[in-house]
Amino acid sequence: MSAKLKLLMNNMKLKKLDALLVPKADMYSGEEVPDDEERLKYITNFSGSAGYAIISANYDVKSVIFSDGRYEIQLKKEVDQKNFDCLNGGFKDVCLFLKKNEKKLKNIAIDPWLLTLKQYELLKSFLKGSKTRFELVDKNLIDEIWVKKKLVVKNKIFKIPDHINGEIVSSKIHRLKTIIIKNNCEFYILFNPAGLSWLLNFRGTELKYTPVTRSFCVISKSGEISIFTKNDLIKKKIAKNKLITIYKLDNLSNFFRSLKDKKILIDPNLLPLKIYNILRENNLSCKPINCPIDNFKTIKNPQELSGFKNSHLKDGLAILKFLFWFEKNVCSNKLTEISLSQKLFEIRSLEKTFICESFATISAFEENGAIIHYKANTTSNKKIDKSSLYLIDTGAHYLDGTTDTTRTLLVGKAKPEMLEDYTLVLKGHIAIATVSFPKGTRGRELDTLARVELWSKGKDYAHGTGHGVGHVLGVHEGPISISKASECIVEPGMVISNEPGYYKKGEYGIRIENLEFVKEKANKNFLCFENLTRVPLELNLINKQMLSSFEINWINNYHMKVYKDLSKLIDKDDKELLLFLKRKTSSI
Repeated sequence: MSAKLKLLMNNMKLKKLDALLVPKADMYSGEEVPDDEERLKYITNFSGSAGYAIISANYDVKSVIFSDGRYEIQLKKEVDQKNFDCLNGGFKDVCLFLKKNEKKLKNIAIDPWLLTLKQYELLKSFLKGSKTRFELVDKNLIDEIWVKKKLVVKNKIFKIPDHINGEIVSSKIHRLKTIIIKNNCEFYILFNPAGLSWLLNFRGTELKYTPVTRSFCVISKSGEISIFTKNDLIKKKIAKNKLITIYKLDNLSNFFRSLKDKKILIDPNLLPLKIYNILRENNLSCKPINCPIDNFKTIKNPQELSGFKNSHLKDGLAILKFLFWFEKNVCSNKLTEISLSQKLFEIRSLEKTFICESFATISAFEENGAIIHYKANTTSNKKIDKSSLYLIDTGAHYLDGTTDTTRTLLVGKAKPEMLEDYTLVLKGHIAIATVSFPKGTRGRELDTLARVELWSKGKDYAHGTGHGVGHVLGVHEGPISISKASECIVEPGMVISNEPGYYKKGEYGIRIENLEFVKEKANKNFLCFENLTRVPLELNLINKQMLSSFEINWINNYHMKVYKDLSKLIDKDDKELLLFLKRKTSSI
Protein backbone atom coordinates (compact mmCIF):
# COMPACT_ATOMS: atom_id res chain seq x y z
CA MET A 1 0.00 0.00 0.00
CA SER A 2 1.31 3.44 -0.93
CA ALA A 3 2.21 5.82 1.90
CA LYS A 4 -0.38 8.39 0.81
CA LEU A 5 -3.20 5.82 0.64
CA LYS A 6 -2.27 4.55 4.09
CA LEU A 7 -2.15 8.12 5.42
CA LEU A 8 -5.60 8.84 3.96
CA MET A 9 -7.12 5.70 5.46
CA ASN A 10 -5.66 6.48 8.87
CA ASN A 11 -7.12 9.97 8.65
CA MET A 12 -10.51 8.49 7.78
CA LYS A 13 -10.39 6.12 10.75
CA LEU A 14 -9.60 8.99 13.12
CA LYS A 15 -12.69 10.75 11.84
CA LYS A 16 -14.72 7.51 12.13
CA LEU A 17 -15.39 7.39 8.39
CA ASP A 18 -15.83 4.12 6.51
CA ALA A 19 -15.50 5.39 2.94
CA LEU A 20 -14.57 8.41 0.87
CA LEU A 21 -16.03 9.15 -2.57
CA VAL A 22 -13.40 10.56 -4.95
CA PRO A 23 -14.67 11.72 -8.36
CA LYS A 24 -12.47 12.79 -11.26
CA ALA A 25 -13.75 16.35 -11.02
CA ASP A 26 -13.16 19.85 -9.83
CA MET A 27 -15.89 22.12 -8.44
CA TYR A 28 -16.96 23.03 -12.00
CA SER A 29 -17.49 19.40 -13.13
CA GLY A 30 -15.21 20.13 -16.06
CA GLU A 31 -13.48 17.45 -18.09
CA GLU A 32 -10.11 19.15 -17.62
CA VAL A 33 -9.01 19.28 -13.98
CA PRO A 34 -6.04 21.45 -12.89
CA ASP A 35 -2.99 19.47 -11.76
CA ASP A 36 -3.32 20.57 -8.13
CA GLU A 37 -6.92 19.29 -8.03
CA GLU A 38 -6.24 15.88 -9.60
CA ARG A 39 -7.29 14.08 -6.42
CA LEU A 40 -8.32 10.84 -8.14
CA LYS A 41 -4.94 10.62 -9.87
CA TYR A 42 -3.08 11.51 -6.68
CA ILE A 43 -4.61 8.73 -4.63
CA THR A 44 -5.00 5.99 -7.31
CA ASN A 45 -2.45 6.92 -10.01
CA PHE A 46 -5.21 6.76 -12.65
CA SER A 47 -4.76 9.58 -15.18
CA GLY A 48 -7.88 9.09 -17.35
CA SER A 49 -10.41 11.85 -17.93
CA ALA A 50 -13.38 10.06 -16.29
CA GLY A 51 -13.71 7.95 -13.17
CA TYR A 52 -14.71 7.54 -9.53
CA ALA A 53 -13.00 5.86 -6.62
CA ILE A 54 -14.40 4.70 -3.33
CA ILE A 55 -11.66 4.56 -0.72
CA SER A 56 -12.59 2.06 1.97
CA ALA A 57 -11.21 2.35 5.48
CA ASN A 58 -12.90 -0.95 6.37
CA TYR A 59 -10.53 -3.85 5.70
CA ASP A 60 -13.52 -6.10 4.94
CA VAL A 61 -14.29 -4.05 1.81
CA LYS A 62 -11.64 -3.47 -0.85
CA SER A 63 -11.35 0.02 -2.33
CA VAL A 64 -12.64 0.29 -5.89
CA ILE A 65 -12.21 2.51 -8.95
CA PHE A 66 -14.70 2.83 -11.81
CA SER A 67 -14.19 4.14 -15.33
CA ASP A 68 -15.66 3.46 -18.77
CA GLY A 69 -14.59 1.16 -21.59
CA ARG A 70 -12.14 3.70 -23.03
CA TYR A 71 -9.87 3.13 -20.04
CA GLU A 72 -10.11 -0.63 -19.45
CA ILE A 73 -6.46 -1.25 -20.36
CA GLN A 74 -5.20 2.01 -18.86
CA LEU A 75 -6.85 1.33 -15.49
CA LYS A 76 -5.07 -1.99 -15.13
CA LYS A 77 -1.74 -0.49 -16.15
CA GLU A 78 -1.85 2.52 -13.82
CA VAL A 79 -3.73 1.36 -10.72
CA ASP A 80 -2.29 -1.03 -8.12
CA GLN A 81 -4.81 -3.88 -8.16
CA LYS A 82 -3.65 -5.08 -4.76
CA ASN A 83 -5.34 -2.00 -3.32
CA PHE A 84 -8.16 -1.40 -5.83
CA ASP A 85 -10.64 -3.42 -7.81
CA CYS A 86 -10.77 -1.87 -11.30
CA LEU A 87 -14.31 -1.94 -12.68
CA ASN A 88 -16.16 -0.68 -15.73
CA GLY A 89 -18.93 1.74 -14.85
CA GLY A 90 -20.11 5.23 -14.03
CA PHE A 91 -21.81 7.01 -11.16
CA LYS A 92 -24.79 4.65 -11.11
CA ASP A 93 -22.36 1.78 -10.51
CA VAL A 94 -20.81 3.75 -7.64
CA CYS A 95 -24.27 3.94 -6.08
CA LEU A 96 -24.85 0.21 -6.58
CA PHE A 97 -21.50 -0.60 -4.94
CA LEU A 98 -22.33 1.51 -1.88
CA LYS A 99 -25.79 -0.07 -1.69
CA LYS A 100 -24.27 -3.54 -1.84
CA ASN A 101 -21.87 -2.66 0.99
CA GLU A 102 -24.26 -0.52 3.06
CA LYS A 103 -23.81 -2.62 6.21
CA LYS A 104 -20.01 -2.22 6.21
CA LEU A 105 -19.65 1.28 4.73
CA LYS A 106 -22.07 3.29 6.87
CA ASN A 107 -20.30 6.64 7.21
CA ILE A 108 -19.36 8.04 3.80
CA ALA A 109 -17.37 11.24 3.34
CA ILE A 110 -18.31 13.52 0.43
CA ASP A 111 -16.81 16.80 -0.68
CA PRO A 112 -19.99 18.80 -1.51
CA TRP A 113 -18.07 20.95 -4.02
CA LEU A 114 -17.26 17.86 -6.11
CA LEU A 115 -20.71 16.25 -6.30
CA THR A 116 -23.57 17.78 -8.25
CA LEU A 117 -27.08 18.02 -6.87
CA LYS A 118 -28.30 15.42 -9.38
CA GLN A 119 -25.57 12.95 -8.37
CA TYR A 120 -26.33 13.42 -4.68
CA GLU A 121 -30.06 12.88 -5.20
CA LEU A 122 -29.32 9.69 -7.15
CA LEU A 123 -27.00 8.47 -4.40
CA LYS A 124 -29.64 9.13 -1.74
CA SER A 125 -32.32 7.33 -3.77
CA PHE A 126 -30.17 4.19 -4.02
CA LEU A 127 -29.47 4.18 -0.28
CA LYS A 128 -32.95 5.19 0.84
CA GLY A 129 -33.98 3.23 3.93
CA SER A 130 -30.42 2.24 4.81
CA LYS A 131 -28.45 3.45 7.83
CA THR A 132 -25.85 5.11 5.61
CA ARG A 133 -24.79 8.58 6.75
CA PHE A 134 -23.19 11.12 4.42
CA GLU A 135 -20.56 13.32 6.00
CA LEU A 136 -20.27 16.54 3.96
CA VAL A 137 -16.71 17.62 4.73
CA ASP A 138 -15.59 21.24 4.87
CA LYS A 139 -12.13 20.36 3.64
CA ASN A 140 -11.41 17.58 1.17
CA LEU A 141 -9.75 14.65 2.98
CA ILE A 142 -7.19 14.17 0.20
CA ASP A 143 -6.24 17.84 0.40
CA GLU A 144 -5.52 17.32 4.09
CA ILE A 145 -2.76 14.83 3.32
CA TRP A 146 -1.59 16.27 -0.02
CA VAL A 147 1.27 18.76 0.20
CA LYS A 148 0.65 20.44 -3.15
CA LYS A 149 3.23 22.03 -5.38
CA LYS A 150 2.66 25.64 -6.26
CA LEU A 151 1.36 25.99 -9.79
CA VAL A 152 2.16 28.84 -12.11
CA VAL A 153 -1.33 29.82 -13.26
CA LYS A 154 -1.68 31.87 -16.42
CA ASN A 155 -4.71 34.08 -15.86
CA LYS A 156 -4.79 35.88 -19.18
CA ILE A 157 -8.25 36.98 -20.36
CA PHE A 158 -8.94 37.81 -24.00
CA LYS A 159 -12.00 38.69 -26.06
CA ILE A 160 -13.33 36.87 -29.10
CA PRO A 161 -14.05 39.65 -31.65
CA ASP A 162 -17.67 40.18 -32.70
CA HIS A 163 -16.97 39.33 -36.34
CA ILE A 164 -15.80 35.88 -35.15
CA ASN A 165 -18.31 35.04 -32.42
CA GLY A 166 -21.25 36.31 -34.49
CA GLU A 167 -23.42 37.54 -31.61
CA ILE A 168 -22.89 40.49 -29.27
CA VAL A 169 -23.05 40.07 -25.49
CA SER A 170 -26.29 42.05 -25.05
CA SER A 171 -28.09 39.71 -27.47
CA LYS A 172 -26.92 36.63 -25.58
CA ILE A 173 -27.95 38.13 -22.22
CA HIS A 174 -31.36 39.00 -23.66
CA ARG A 175 -31.88 35.37 -24.74
CA LEU A 176 -31.03 34.19 -21.22
CA LYS A 177 -33.24 36.84 -19.57
CA THR A 178 -36.17 35.60 -21.65
CA ILE A 179 -35.68 32.06 -20.27
CA ILE A 180 -35.56 33.33 -16.65
CA ILE A 181 -38.74 35.38 -17.07
CA LYS A 182 -40.53 32.57 -18.92
CA ASN A 183 -39.87 30.30 -15.92
CA ASN A 184 -41.27 32.90 -13.50
CA CYS A 185 -37.94 33.24 -11.67
CA GLU A 186 -35.76 36.17 -10.62
CA PHE A 187 -32.29 34.62 -11.14
CA TYR A 188 -30.39 31.85 -12.87
CA ILE A 189 -27.17 30.34 -11.49
CA LEU A 190 -24.86 29.71 -14.44
CA PHE A 191 -22.42 27.27 -12.90
CA ASN A 192 -20.56 26.50 -16.09
CA PRO A 193 -17.26 28.23 -17.01
CA ALA A 194 -17.73 27.44 -20.71
CA GLY A 195 -21.23 28.91 -20.57
CA LEU A 196 -20.00 32.09 -18.86
CA SER A 197 -17.15 32.48 -21.37
CA TRP A 198 -19.63 32.04 -24.24
CA LEU A 199 -22.10 34.51 -22.70
CA LEU A 200 -19.56 37.32 -22.29
CA ASN A 201 -17.49 36.54 -25.41
CA PHE A 202 -14.21 36.19 -23.57
CA ARG A 203 -11.82 33.33 -23.02
CA GLY A 204 -9.15 32.54 -20.42
CA THR A 205 -5.89 30.62 -20.02
CA GLU A 206 -6.29 29.16 -16.53
CA LEU A 207 -6.51 25.64 -17.95
CA LYS A 208 -3.97 24.13 -20.32
CA TYR A 209 -6.38 22.92 -22.99
CA THR A 210 -9.76 24.57 -22.33
CA PRO A 211 -9.74 28.35 -22.91
CA VAL A 212 -12.29 29.33 -20.28
CA THR A 213 -12.06 31.18 -17.00
CA ARG A 214 -12.92 29.06 -13.96
CA SER A 215 -15.73 31.24 -12.67
CA PHE A 216 -19.51 31.18 -12.39
CA CYS A 217 -22.21 33.81 -12.29
CA VAL A 218 -25.75 34.62 -11.22
CA ILE A 219 -27.91 36.40 -13.82
CA SER A 220 -31.02 38.39 -12.87
CA LYS A 221 -34.14 38.70 -15.00
CA SER A 222 -33.18 42.33 -15.61
CA GLY A 223 -29.82 41.28 -17.09
CA GLU A 224 -27.54 42.09 -14.16
CA ILE A 225 -24.65 39.64 -13.80
CA SER A 226 -22.80 38.80 -10.58
CA ILE A 227 -19.56 36.91 -11.28
CA PHE A 228 -17.83 34.83 -8.59
CA THR A 229 -14.17 34.25 -9.37
CA LYS A 230 -10.59 33.96 -8.16
CA ASN A 231 -9.35 35.64 -11.33
CA ASP A 232 -8.74 39.35 -10.71
CA LEU A 233 -8.17 40.05 -14.40
CA ILE A 234 -11.86 39.63 -15.19
CA LYS A 235 -12.63 42.88 -13.39
CA LYS A 236 -10.14 44.80 -15.53
CA LYS A 237 -11.47 43.25 -18.72
CA ILE A 238 -15.13 44.10 -18.15
CA ALA A 239 -14.85 47.16 -15.90
CA LYS A 240 -16.82 49.30 -18.38
CA ASN A 241 -19.93 47.12 -18.18
CA LYS A 242 -22.15 48.59 -15.46
CA LEU A 243 -24.41 45.53 -15.41
CA ILE A 244 -21.59 43.26 -14.18
CA THR A 245 -20.35 43.03 -10.59
CA ILE A 246 -17.35 40.93 -9.57
CA TYR A 247 -17.28 39.03 -6.27
CA LYS A 248 -14.75 36.76 -4.61
CA LEU A 249 -15.87 33.21 -3.83
CA ASP A 250 -15.76 34.04 -0.11
CA ASN A 251 -18.76 36.37 -0.60
CA LEU A 252 -20.99 33.57 -1.83
CA SER A 253 -23.02 33.03 1.34
CA ASN A 254 -23.54 36.77 1.94
CA PHE A 255 -24.69 37.25 -1.63
CA PHE A 256 -27.35 34.54 -1.45
CA ARG A 257 -28.43 35.79 1.97
CA SER A 258 -29.32 39.08 0.28
CA LEU A 259 -31.69 37.33 -2.16
CA LYS A 260 -34.36 36.68 0.45
CA ASP A 261 -37.62 35.14 -0.84
CA LYS A 262 -36.38 35.03 -4.44
CA LYS A 263 -36.97 32.16 -6.86
CA ILE A 264 -33.88 30.83 -8.60
CA LEU A 265 -33.38 28.67 -11.68
CA ILE A 266 -30.71 25.99 -11.30
CA ASP A 267 -29.30 23.15 -13.39
CA PRO A 268 -29.03 20.13 -11.04
CA ASN A 269 -26.67 18.46 -13.53
CA LEU A 270 -24.04 21.16 -12.95
CA LEU A 271 -24.80 22.82 -9.60
CA PRO A 272 -22.54 21.57 -6.79
CA LEU A 273 -24.26 20.21 -3.72
CA LYS A 274 -22.37 22.87 -1.71
CA ILE A 275 -24.16 25.76 -3.41
CA TYR A 276 -27.53 24.04 -3.27
CA ASN A 277 -27.12 23.66 0.49
CA ILE A 278 -26.30 27.38 0.77
CA LEU A 279 -29.52 28.15 -1.12
CA ARG A 280 -31.51 25.94 1.25
CA GLU A 281 -29.91 27.54 4.31
CA ASN A 282 -31.20 30.89 3.05
CA ASN A 283 -34.69 29.56 2.29
CA LEU A 284 -34.40 30.27 -1.42
CA SER A 285 -36.77 28.32 -3.66
CA CYS A 286 -35.25 26.60 -6.68
CA LYS A 287 -36.64 25.50 -10.02
CA PRO A 288 -34.64 22.93 -12.04
CA ILE A 289 -33.81 23.46 -15.70
CA ASN A 290 -31.28 22.10 -18.18
CA CYS A 291 -28.69 24.82 -18.73
CA PRO A 292 -30.16 27.05 -21.49
CA ILE A 293 -26.69 28.12 -22.61
CA ASP A 294 -25.80 24.51 -23.41
CA ASN A 295 -28.54 24.63 -26.02
CA PHE A 296 -27.56 28.11 -27.23
CA LYS A 297 -23.87 27.44 -27.78
CA THR A 298 -24.21 24.03 -29.42
CA ILE A 299 -25.97 25.62 -32.42
CA LYS A 300 -23.23 27.51 -34.25
CA ASN A 301 -24.07 30.72 -36.10
CA PRO A 302 -22.70 31.48 -39.62
CA GLN A 303 -19.69 33.43 -38.28
CA GLU A 304 -18.75 30.63 -35.90
CA LEU A 305 -19.07 28.09 -38.70
CA SER A 306 -16.87 30.25 -40.92
CA GLY A 307 -14.31 30.30 -38.10
CA PHE A 308 -14.46 26.52 -37.81
CA LYS A 309 -13.75 26.21 -41.52
CA ASN A 310 -10.83 28.64 -41.35
CA SER A 311 -9.31 26.93 -38.33
CA HIS A 312 -9.48 23.55 -40.07
CA LEU A 313 -7.61 24.93 -43.07
CA LYS A 314 -4.85 26.26 -40.80
CA ASP A 315 -4.73 23.06 -38.81
CA GLY A 316 -4.88 20.93 -41.94
CA LEU A 317 -1.77 22.69 -43.24
CA ALA A 318 0.00 22.23 -39.89
CA ILE A 319 -0.78 18.50 -39.82
CA LEU A 320 0.25 18.15 -43.47
CA LYS A 321 3.65 19.68 -42.63
CA PHE A 322 3.88 17.29 -39.68
CA LEU A 323 3.07 14.28 -41.90
CA PHE A 324 5.70 15.45 -44.43
CA TRP A 325 8.31 15.80 -41.68
CA PHE A 326 7.29 12.43 -40.22
CA GLU A 327 7.76 10.62 -43.53
CA LYS A 328 11.18 12.19 -44.08
CA ASN A 329 12.45 11.29 -40.60
CA VAL A 330 10.70 8.05 -39.63
CA CYS A 331 13.53 5.85 -40.97
CA SER A 332 16.00 7.44 -38.54
CA ASN A 333 14.62 5.23 -35.73
CA LYS A 334 15.05 8.25 -33.45
CA LEU A 335 11.47 9.49 -33.38
CA THR A 336 9.45 8.86 -30.22
CA GLU A 337 5.83 9.32 -29.23
CA ILE A 338 6.72 12.38 -27.15
CA SER A 339 9.04 13.97 -29.72
CA LEU A 340 6.33 13.62 -32.38
CA SER A 341 3.68 15.40 -30.32
CA GLN A 342 6.23 18.12 -29.51
CA LYS A 343 7.01 18.55 -33.21
CA LEU A 344 3.35 19.04 -34.11
CA PHE A 345 2.97 21.61 -31.31
CA GLU A 346 6.03 23.43 -32.65
CA ILE A 347 4.55 23.56 -36.17
CA ARG A 348 1.15 24.76 -34.94
CA SER A 349 2.75 27.47 -32.80
CA LEU A 350 4.00 29.23 -35.94
CA GLU A 351 0.41 30.24 -36.76
CA LYS A 352 -0.29 33.66 -35.18
CA THR A 353 -3.93 32.82 -34.30
CA PHE A 354 -2.99 29.59 -32.48
CA ILE A 355 -4.06 29.69 -28.81
CA CYS A 356 -3.29 26.22 -27.46
CA GLU A 357 -3.90 22.53 -28.06
CA SER A 358 -7.51 21.52 -27.46
CA PHE A 359 -6.45 18.43 -25.46
CA ALA A 360 -3.28 16.52 -24.69
CA THR A 361 -2.20 14.95 -27.98
CA ILE A 362 -2.56 11.17 -28.07
CA SER A 363 0.66 10.02 -29.74
CA ALA A 364 0.66 6.23 -29.65
CA PHE A 365 2.76 3.61 -31.42
CA GLU A 366 2.20 -0.13 -31.64
CA GLU A 367 0.35 -1.59 -28.63
CA ASN A 368 0.06 1.84 -26.97
CA GLY A 369 -2.41 2.71 -29.73
CA ALA A 370 -4.78 0.10 -28.29
CA ILE A 371 -5.05 2.22 -25.11
CA ILE A 372 -7.89 4.46 -26.28
CA HIS A 373 -6.94 7.60 -24.33
CA TYR A 374 -3.23 6.86 -24.02
CA LYS A 375 -0.89 9.60 -22.82
CA ALA A 376 2.83 9.07 -23.39
CA ASN A 377 5.19 9.56 -20.45
CA THR A 378 8.91 9.00 -19.94
CA THR A 379 8.29 5.39 -18.91
CA SER A 380 5.91 4.39 -21.72
CA ASN A 381 7.44 6.56 -24.48
CA LYS A 382 8.04 4.29 -27.48
CA LYS A 383 10.52 4.71 -30.31
CA ILE A 384 9.06 4.52 -33.81
CA ASP A 385 11.53 1.86 -34.88
CA LYS A 386 9.64 -1.10 -36.37
CA SER A 387 6.75 -1.96 -38.69
CA SER A 388 3.45 -1.18 -37.00
CA LEU A 389 0.75 1.48 -36.74
CA TYR A 390 1.14 4.96 -35.28
CA LEU A 391 -2.01 6.72 -34.05
CA ILE A 392 -2.15 10.47 -33.46
CA ASP A 393 -5.28 12.11 -32.04
CA THR A 394 -4.77 15.85 -31.87
CA GLY A 395 -6.59 19.17 -31.83
CA ALA A 396 -6.07 22.89 -31.48
CA HIS A 397 -7.82 26.11 -30.53
CA TYR A 398 -7.33 29.04 -32.87
CA LEU A 399 -8.84 32.47 -32.34
CA ASP A 400 -11.58 31.61 -34.85
CA GLY A 401 -12.26 27.92 -34.18
CA THR A 402 -11.42 24.53 -32.69
CA THR A 403 -10.17 21.31 -34.31
CA ASP A 404 -9.97 17.62 -33.39
CA THR A 405 -8.44 15.11 -35.83
CA THR A 406 -7.24 11.51 -35.58
CA ARG A 407 -5.13 9.72 -38.15
CA THR A 408 -3.58 6.26 -38.14
CA LEU A 409 -0.28 6.02 -40.03
CA LEU A 410 1.54 2.98 -41.38
CA VAL A 411 5.18 2.57 -40.41
CA GLY A 412 6.99 0.00 -42.54
CA LYS A 413 4.98 -2.93 -43.88
CA ALA A 414 1.35 -3.66 -43.07
CA LYS A 415 0.00 -7.02 -42.01
CA PRO A 416 -3.15 -8.13 -43.88
CA GLU A 417 -5.25 -7.76 -40.72
CA MET A 418 -4.15 -4.12 -40.36
CA LEU A 419 -5.45 -3.39 -43.86
CA GLU A 420 -8.72 -5.14 -43.10
CA ASP A 421 -9.23 -3.40 -39.75
CA TYR A 422 -8.35 0.05 -41.10
CA THR A 423 -10.72 -0.39 -44.03
CA LEU A 424 -13.55 -1.58 -41.76
CA VAL A 425 -13.11 1.54 -39.63
CA LEU A 426 -12.95 3.71 -42.77
CA LYS A 427 -16.20 2.19 -44.06
CA GLY A 428 -17.88 3.10 -40.76
CA HIS A 429 -16.48 6.62 -40.98
CA ILE A 430 -17.83 7.04 -44.52
CA ALA A 431 -21.24 5.70 -43.45
CA ILE A 432 -21.56 8.53 -40.89
CA ALA A 433 -20.09 11.17 -43.22
CA THR A 434 -22.58 10.41 -45.99
CA VAL A 435 -25.79 9.60 -44.12
CA SER A 436 -29.03 11.52 -44.66
CA PHE A 437 -31.37 11.40 -41.69
CA PRO A 438 -34.71 12.93 -40.68
CA LYS A 439 -34.97 15.78 -38.20
CA GLY A 440 -35.48 14.46 -34.69
CA THR A 441 -32.91 11.67 -35.11
CA ARG A 442 -31.01 10.82 -31.91
CA GLY A 443 -27.29 10.16 -31.59
CA ARG A 444 -27.82 6.48 -30.74
CA GLU A 445 -29.71 5.96 -34.00
CA LEU A 446 -26.69 7.12 -36.01
CA ASP A 447 -24.10 5.28 -33.91
CA THR A 448 -24.95 1.85 -35.33
CA LEU A 449 -23.99 2.97 -38.86
CA ALA A 450 -20.34 3.32 -37.85
CA ARG A 451 -20.22 -0.18 -36.32
CA VAL A 452 -22.06 -2.41 -38.80
CA GLU A 453 -18.98 -3.38 -40.84
CA LEU A 454 -16.93 -4.07 -37.70
CA TRP A 455 -19.79 -6.06 -36.18
CA SER A 456 -19.92 -8.22 -39.30
CA LYS A 457 -16.40 -9.39 -38.37
CA GLY A 458 -17.15 -9.77 -34.65
CA LYS A 459 -15.38 -6.52 -33.75
CA ASP A 460 -16.38 -3.30 -31.97
CA TYR A 461 -14.94 -0.32 -30.08
CA ALA A 462 -15.55 0.79 -26.49
CA HIS A 463 -16.21 4.48 -27.00
CA GLY A 464 -18.75 6.74 -28.64
CA THR A 465 -18.65 7.53 -32.34
CA GLY A 466 -18.91 11.28 -31.94
CA HIS A 467 -18.96 14.20 -29.52
CA GLY A 468 -19.94 17.84 -29.79
CA VAL A 469 -17.21 20.46 -30.21
CA GLY A 470 -17.35 23.97 -28.74
CA HIS A 471 -16.33 27.14 -30.56
CA VAL A 472 -13.00 27.99 -28.88
CA LEU A 473 -14.38 26.38 -25.70
CA GLY A 474 -14.37 22.71 -24.66
CA VAL A 475 -13.34 20.32 -27.41
CA HIS A 476 -15.83 17.87 -25.88
CA GLU A 477 -19.09 19.82 -25.71
CA GLY A 478 -22.11 18.22 -24.15
CA PRO A 479 -24.83 17.23 -24.31
CA ILE A 480 -24.18 16.33 -27.97
CA SER A 481 -22.93 12.84 -28.77
CA ILE A 482 -23.22 9.95 -31.19
CA SER A 483 -23.03 6.82 -29.06
CA LYS A 484 -24.93 3.66 -28.16
CA ALA A 485 -26.78 5.41 -25.33
CA SER A 486 -27.10 8.97 -26.71
CA GLU A 487 -30.56 10.53 -26.43
CA CYS A 488 -29.25 13.78 -27.93
CA ILE A 489 -31.25 14.98 -30.94
CA VAL A 490 -28.86 15.95 -33.73
CA GLU A 491 -29.76 19.46 -34.94
CA PRO A 492 -28.66 21.82 -37.72
CA GLY A 493 -25.75 24.01 -36.64
CA MET A 494 -24.06 21.44 -34.41
CA VAL A 495 -20.41 20.48 -34.90
CA ILE A 496 -19.81 16.79 -34.13
CA SER A 497 -16.84 14.46 -34.42
CA ASN A 498 -16.97 11.30 -36.55
CA GLU A 499 -14.47 8.87 -35.04
CA PRO A 500 -15.02 5.11 -35.23
CA GLY A 501 -12.06 2.93 -34.27
CA TYR A 502 -10.75 -0.53 -33.57
CA TYR A 503 -8.20 -1.57 -30.95
CA LYS A 504 -6.30 -4.86 -30.95
CA LYS A 505 -5.01 -5.32 -27.42
CA GLY A 506 -1.24 -5.68 -27.25
CA GLU A 507 -0.74 -4.83 -30.94
CA TYR A 508 -2.22 -1.61 -32.36
CA GLY A 509 -5.04 0.91 -32.41
CA ILE A 510 -6.91 2.43 -35.35
CA ARG A 511 -9.09 5.53 -35.31
CA ILE A 512 -10.16 7.91 -38.08
CA GLU A 513 -11.64 11.22 -36.92
CA ASN A 514 -12.97 14.22 -38.79
CA LEU A 515 -15.26 16.99 -37.57
CA GLU A 516 -18.64 17.36 -39.25
CA PHE A 517 -21.12 20.23 -39.41
CA VAL A 518 -24.84 19.35 -39.32
CA LYS A 519 -26.87 21.08 -42.02
CA GLU A 520 -30.26 20.89 -43.70
CA LYS A 521 -30.69 19.16 -47.04
CA ALA A 522 -32.71 20.60 -49.93
CA ASN A 523 -35.57 18.62 -48.44
CA LYS A 524 -35.57 20.57 -45.16
CA ASN A 525 -37.08 17.66 -43.25
CA PHE A 526 -33.76 15.84 -43.61
CA LEU A 527 -30.24 16.60 -42.37
CA CYS A 528 -26.74 15.59 -43.39
CA PHE A 529 -23.12 16.23 -42.44
CA GLU A 530 -20.67 18.60 -44.11
CA ASN A 531 -17.03 17.74 -43.53
CA LEU A 532 -14.76 20.36 -41.92
CA THR A 533 -11.44 18.49 -41.61
CA ARG A 534 -8.79 18.79 -44.31
CA VAL A 535 -6.24 16.06 -43.57
CA PRO A 536 -5.35 13.15 -45.92
CA LEU A 537 -6.28 9.58 -45.04
CA GLU A 538 -3.64 6.81 -44.97
CA LEU A 539 -3.82 5.43 -48.50
CA ASN A 540 -1.30 2.67 -47.71
CA LEU A 541 -3.76 1.10 -45.25
CA ILE A 542 -6.80 0.96 -47.54
CA ASN A 543 -7.87 -2.39 -49.00
CA LYS A 544 -9.68 -1.19 -52.12
CA GLN A 545 -11.21 -4.64 -52.71
CA MET A 546 -13.31 -4.20 -49.57
CA LEU A 547 -14.83 -0.92 -50.77
CA SER A 548 -17.92 -0.22 -52.87
CA SER A 549 -17.70 2.17 -55.81
CA PHE A 550 -19.65 4.69 -53.70
CA GLU A 551 -17.02 4.52 -50.93
CA ILE A 552 -14.14 4.79 -53.43
CA ASN A 553 -15.75 7.89 -54.94
CA TRP A 554 -16.18 9.44 -51.48
CA ILE A 555 -12.49 8.91 -50.66
CA ASN A 556 -11.40 10.40 -53.99
CA ASN A 557 -13.75 13.37 -53.65
CA TYR A 558 -12.61 13.98 -50.08
CA HIS A 559 -8.99 13.98 -51.17
CA MET A 560 -9.80 16.34 -54.06
CA LYS A 561 -11.17 18.82 -51.49
CA VAL A 562 -8.11 18.40 -49.26
CA TYR A 563 -5.79 19.02 -52.22
CA LYS A 564 -7.77 21.97 -53.55
CA ASP A 565 -7.96 23.76 -50.19
CA LEU A 566 -4.48 23.03 -48.80
CA SER A 567 -2.59 23.60 -52.06
CA LYS A 568 -3.75 27.23 -51.96
CA LEU A 569 -2.04 27.69 -48.60
CA ILE A 570 1.33 26.21 -49.58
CA ASP A 571 4.07 28.61 -50.61
CA LYS A 572 4.68 28.36 -54.36
CA ASP A 573 8.39 27.80 -53.72
CA ASP A 574 7.67 24.81 -51.47
CA LYS A 575 7.36 22.37 -54.36
CA GLU A 576 8.39 19.39 -52.24
CA LEU A 577 5.46 19.88 -49.84
CA LEU A 578 3.05 20.39 -52.75
CA LEU A 579 4.21 17.15 -54.39
CA PHE A 580 3.79 15.37 -51.05
CA LEU A 581 0.22 16.67 -50.76
CA LYS A 582 -0.51 15.54 -54.32
CA ARG A 583 0.76 12.05 -53.58
CA LYS A 584 -1.12 11.78 -50.25
CA THR A 585 -4.39 12.77 -51.96
CA SER A 586 -4.04 10.76 -55.17
CA SER A 587 -7.01 8.75 -56.45
CA ILE A 588 -7.39 5.09 -55.56
